[in-house]
Amino acid sequence: MAITKVVGAGGLEPDGVTLEEVDGTIRVKDRGITRAKLEYPTTNITFNYLITIAKAVWGIEIGRSEDNALTSGIKTVDNFTDKYIEGFVNADFSSFFARAIDKDNLYGIGIDSSRTTKDPLVHKVVDGTQTILASEGIDIDIGKSQILKLNIAGSSLTFYRNNSQIGTITDTEFTTGYWGYGTEINIDYANLPAVVYFGDATSRLQKPIAIVELPVIEENKRVEVQLPQDLRDPKKLGLNLNKPQINLKSVTYGAIDYKGGSTMIIAIYKHGAPYLDPKRFEDVLAIAKNKWKVPNSVQEAEEIWKEFKNANPDMIAGKHTVAYHIIGDANIEPCSVADFYHGNLIQEQKIKGVPEWELRRTLLRWKDKLEKARLNAELKEKHMKKLEECLRR
Repeated sequence: MAITKVVGAGGLEPDGVTLEEVDGTIRVKDRGITRAKLEYPTTNITFNYLITIAKAVWGIEIGRSEDNALTSGIKTVDNFTDKYIEGFVNADFSSFFARAIDKDNLYGIGIDSSRTTKDPLVHKVVDGTQTILASEGIDIDIGKSQILKLNIAGSSLTFYRNNSQIGTITDTEFTTGYWGYGTEINIDYANLPAVVYFGDATSRLQKPIAIVELPVIEENKRVEVQLPQDLRDPKKLGLNLNKPQINLKSVTYGAIDYKGGSTMIIAIYKHGAPYLDPKRFEDVLAIAKNKWKVPNSVQEAEEIWKEFKNANPDMIAGKHTVAYHIIGDANIEPCSVADFYHGNLIQEQKIKGVPEWELRRTLLRWKDKLEKARLNAELKEKHMKKLEECLRR
């Protein structure tokens, strides 16, 4: 049969293009590039931009807020791993989500002004049950705008308020998912943030001032750590707060890989409202089931990690991830992240739905950070091999 026409390839067969013959005509069978595969900016952009290029969409019931209510709003089309989300949030009216699988499985951050001296809140929802992973010991009035940011790199979640880093969480529940923001379904959608920023995870952790294991309380599908209480009427203390009471014993904390059970290991941070009791940290230590001295070296942190594992056998976080959390040394971060990707991409194959170009760019970024880290040669080489295996997969 004579070939009379070539369609779509100019008579040539360039790399990545497959030709086929159909009724005497040579056609391009698969150009190898579709709109879904096209690369687009994902660094220091806004959700408004993602909406413009159809990479973020409106969704009904995309998540659960800080008080576990269903929310609707904007979410990314693709999944992502290491990113940050940041913007103005009106207390009680809007929340940010990260690595969300669906409305009942996600990380989130928001403000619930009805809570007593626990704003903002970082939470995870697993099969509809909410666990408060972190909070700041401060009270924020209803409707008051704050800049919130949630930054995730590997298994480290860092949260910020008004451009100040508040604390860090270690959690291994979710590896990837959509990111977005929403407001409760019965709330006016005009309360959604006007501009929300999105970009690559960047963080340098602060060191905690204490590490303790405390009991948790569970009520109405919500789990949270139990803190000491000294409840007072803010008006009687001369505080202009529209709340019936505040807790002078509240502290700022972040959980360390909580996997259920009757206790939670937390790192405590110095942040908190100026009206809090200066002796509150002593009161926390007094009720702690276990307490650990904050380490000054990786070796000391690894010994504490072993004790964590003995106390909580279900803990998944590795020694470098925990060491990074409780020391804050940025040189350890690439090791922690390399462990995260090797474990979830090579061993468990849990990272799914992330565009290939985005995943490769992320891995190369961490490889570059690892090359610059001040580490001993053996440790650096070990984790470099992990990242290279992820890139070759």
